[in-house]
Amino acid sequence: MSSQSTAKPWMVSLHGGHSGAYCDHADDTLEGLVQAAVASEMQTYGLTEHAPRVEPDLVYAEEKAMGWDVAHLEKLFGDYVTEARRLQGAYSGEIELLVGFEIEVVPVQRYAPVMQDLREQYALDYIVGSVHWVDGIIIDYTRALFEEAVEACGGLEGLALRYYDTVADMLVALRPEVVGHLDLVRRHGVEDPALETPAVRERARSVLALAKEQDGILDVNTAAYRKGLSTPYPAPWLLAAAREVGVACCFGDDAHRIGEVGAGIPEARDYLLAHGIEEVTTLRREGSGLGRREISLR
Repeated sequence: MSSQSTAKPWMVSLHGGHSGAYCDHADDTLEGLVQAAVASEMQTYGLTEHAPRVEPDLVYAEEKAMGWDVAHLEKLFGDYVTEARRLQGAYSGEIELLVGFEIEVVPVQRYAPVMQDLREQYALDYIVGSVHWVDGIIIDYTRALFEEAVEACGGLEGLALRYYDTVADMLVALRPEVVGHLDLVRRHGVEDPALETPAVRERARSVLALAKEQDGILDVNTAAYRKGLSTPYPAPWLLAAAREVGVACCFGDDAHRIGEVGAGIPEARDYLLAHGIEEVTTLRREGSGLGRREISLR
């Protein structure tokens, strides 16, 4: 693999590769993102398009305006997997591409078997387990919907507690290889102290312990920089807890367009080193499955 000669073996992203061909809020082609990853000397790049939402009331307003419905979302996902597998073969001499998907919809009880079926149907390499919805309300979309979720949970602390409970439910049900942007709940809450009260910290720590038990890898997600936050997901207190629990970390650029491929990873490397974390973990294809590899950040 030609890119293995680079001096930056830690340039990996296990959560990325959303493209405008299959996602309404992304731009550019999937191949364009892969070419950008090659040009950025990424060692491993995970393609992790969003799983289709299979309930009509969960189709976004923008998607409906484009004429999309549940059937179209399901078709787009199948098209994504076909193209991702083609690219995985076409670029095998230049970069290690992994073909996975990002789950995002709860309640888990309803969606867990659907997500498991998708993984088996398409023989996907891995799952990025994310939570974007709390009690039926999406929390990282508009500020108005976030405030609706806050009110429904009796305040910001209540929302954070319900959020981490939902993440725990998702981990139990689906055992994802990568735990996506663990504190996404601060997307609109930003640095509010209510997001890190003793009760919230305890709840989040229990999620980290569960991730450790399952050998899950924590997504150090640089999209937070693009959202105006001062650090990647997770925040420093949560990163410190992850280190104490012993959860492995990986990078995710969460790219939704060419210009975001690899963005923020050098800064995230500095962030990890500043907090005493000296390596990241990546996944690699080994035979019919996946293996793990630790990479020094030095």
